[in-house]
Amino acid sequence: MNKRPKRRKFPIVDRTIQYKFLTMILSYGMIIIIFMGLMLFLPDVMALSNEDLSMEIRGAAAQRILTLHTRAWPAIIALVCILSIHSFRTFHKVIGPLYRFRWAFSRITKGDLNFRVKLRKKDYLKREEEIINGMMDVLAKNWGSIQEVGQNALRSLDDLENSLKQMDSWKEVHQQSLHSHRQHLENLMDKTQYFRLSDEGKEEQESAVPSM
Repeated sequence: MNKRPKRRKFPIVDRTIQYKFLTMILSYGMIIIIFMGLMLFLPDVMALSNEDLSMEIRGAAAQRILTLHTRAWPAIIALVCILSIHSFRTFHKVIGPLYRFRWAFSRITKGDLNFRVKLRKKDYLKREEEIINGMMDVLAKNWGSIQEVGQNALRSLDDLENSLKQMDSWKEVHQQSLHSHRQHLENLMDKTQYFRLSDEGKEEQESAVPSM
């Protein structure tokens, strides 16, 4: 019995998008750090560099700068890191569904209608999941009806050919006409068979989407 692959708790699904988003988060984090640094340190730095102020005032400014360095920077950096990790993990709840939607579109392109998109419990884009699955239900139902109608038409043609063969007036021209009609119906059925509606491939489609 084949062992199921272990689920990766935090995989990289789409490197291009996720790395771009990580770069954007880090850039915002640097902007926050720079902004906070200016807001906290600039007044005291200006006071420290102002030679017109007394040594006591400049000494107090220097002391505040040292105190902020030891207290503010660790807190600010830790906050930016926490927000970055949280944002990246939250964005993963969008990337995962997008990956599954792409997989679904590729399966439809290959003629497979025998699947439904299933997102994780905490994923976003649940509404889009319902819309895609609803579209698949309608498409599979109507395509199945088309295939059924085509099969019925072929059976009806078989009955018609058998009936005409028993008639004395059966002519070769009629036979050629029915043969041409049969070819058109068979070509139509060949086209409709491109989309698969049977249960074949369910196991394949389960393993095609990586665990996330």
